[in-house]
Amino acid sequence: MKQVYHKAVIIHEEGWRLRYRRMIESIIIAVLIAGSVILPCMSFSAQAAVRNASFTTKAQMQSMLGESDGETWSPVYLTEVETYYWNFADKSELGSSSISLNLAKNAYRNLEMLLDNGYTMDYNTLASYAAEYLGKKGGTPDSFYNVLADCLNNPYLLNRPAATVTATTYNGRDYSTVFDAAYYYTNNADLQASIGNNPPELLRHFVEHGITEGRRGNAAFDVNAYILQTDAAVLSQKLASSAYASLGANKPAPVGKYSYSTANYYGRYLNHYASSADTGTAAVAAPTAKLTTGVYNETQSRSVYTNEAISSAAANLRPLAVMMPTDQAAQPSYGIGQADILYEIMEEGSISRQMAIIPDWTGMSRIGNLRSCRLYYIPLAKEWDPILIHFGGVGYMKGTIDAADMNNLSGTYEYGTGGKAPGAGFFFRTSDRVAPHNAYISASGIQKACSQLGYQTSLRSGYYNPKHFTFSTGTNDLSGYGSNAKTANSIDLSQVFTYTKSALTYHAADGLYYKNIHGKAQVDAITGKQIAFTNVIIQNTTWKQLDKKGYLSFNVIDATQDGYYFTKGKCIHITWKKTGDYTPTVYYDDNGRVVQFNTGKTYIAIAQDGKDVIFK
Repeated sequence: MKQVYHKAVIIHEEGWRLRYRRMIESIIIAVLIAGSVILPCMSFSAQAAVRNASFTTKAQMQSMLGESDGETWSPVYLTEVETYYWNFADKSELGSSSISLNLAKNAYRNLEMLLDNGYTMDYNTLASYAAEYLGKKGGTPDSFYNVLADCLNNPYLLNRPAATVTATTYNGRDYSTVFDAAYYYTNNADLQASIGNNPPELLRHFVEHGITEGRRGNAAFDVNAYILQTDAAVLSQKLASSAYASLGANKPAPVGKYSYSTANYYGRYLNHYASSADTGTAAVAAPTAKLTTGVYNETQSRSVYTNEAISSAAANLRPLAVMMPTDQAAQPSYGIGQADILYEIMEEGSISRQMAIIPDWTGMSRIGNLRSCRLYYIPLAKEWDPILIHFGGVGYMKGTIDAADMNNLSGTYEYGTGGKAPGAGFFFRTSDRVAPHNAYISASGIQKACSQLGYQTSLRSGYYNPKHFTFSTGTNDLSGYGSNAKTANSIDLSQVFTYTKSALTYHAADGLYYKNIHGKAQVDAITGKQIAFTNVIIQNTTWKQLDKKGYLSFNVIDATQDGYYFTKGKCIHITWKKTGDYTPTVYYDDNGRVVQFNTGKTYIAIAQDGKDVIFK
């Protein structure tokens, strides 16, 4: 049974099935392996279990289970297994050598810690999954189905009544220190129409939906700051534990994570778990510093990326900043045609990389393939307050990619040589290409990861800056610049990007520059269409090589450099200025006026100063 269930972790399903299957199988896996794998490594006390103190490594798990697939037992997933196990094991079972079936039942009997009384798990949905699973097994129950059926027969799940809600309490629990109905109403325009100024129903939405969606409940409590402080306390305790010390030299770093559910942090702060074993960690006070200042409500009816008409819901959605390769073997990329802004920058090895800013991403089933990030992409990404999607990085990113203000999802350790792997369980690989060109993520996976990690998917007040490109009220054909506007029907970047030999060709019929890579059309794998842009920026940038490995550094925060702006088959010389991480880059003509962009998508080539762009 171990082999059957541990393999399930690498199955990538769409929709709710994956979430519940992984949760259920995690608990069952813990039951199956706890006696032989987890218990010998654990440290516990009579008062409370020590969360995630086993520090089980991938190598240990491979050895114990005889499993050679390195992707199967990632440290991130093991942490989830251990979290479920130690949250829900009955105290009398913690020291036993064999774990009874009651452990799994007890997990569902104590759902308040897993779900925090927010009715996010639907009994009928779970029952439907059980029926579907049984059907796949030909109607013959196996051990997994029997455990699932026992859980479904638990009285706590049967006939769950609707929650009783007042303006400040949910099922008798007081949320007044983290929720203010007037604040929630004012700062969530979509709820003003759907719910109205109804304090009890606003609180119901906050507990059942808003917390997992990353919405803020009041001006006083910042759950993101609290998460950071709580996780820091958990990590500190684990580093000081005898269990960690006993591992000896070259021991793996523990995962400093209190929970994978934002609701659990609220429950901890509100003392919901005082009557049960919390984890033995010291209480963490409310943060004094605000790391997130709430939700920004974008009121513009036109996209800040393209100036095209847009709905208020789309305008308030945080974009993705997706790291995509230019390797010839990795082409074409899925979803690159959805990018409203596309950056291309050189990296080590004389090859470039791309960062796609994708505002409209919620329906995408396959995004990528995905590659690692570099430090200089981060301040460019921050201009748009995105969720950064990448597959690792480099050591130079430490202290930046893992800073409190960053919301990133990474398929492996976030700065390559270390860090966390936020959302790693939601990345997947395909068999149509060989690694490393086959790593992807879906919109569904991004939404689930953001829910787990407490990332807002709506623009963040205090970080988002609505002043980006300045768009022309009509068509800017650059004729106002006279002879200073040069004809530019083709843009040759072969001296800037020597490997890809990126190039763009102007089509007067639709006013777009079509991009080529490796001597042929660069297309989106989803649509098969060549990517094209209304605006093209060549941004000359000072740079240096950081080490013998060839890692580069680009000064993308600067006010001394120049470049070119291309549109409608013409080109003008420009200068550019960026003063800070979240401050947008502004482009000026030679008269000192802000460049007027045309409505449409924009390609930005960050060029190494001294490497020429050729246009004719």
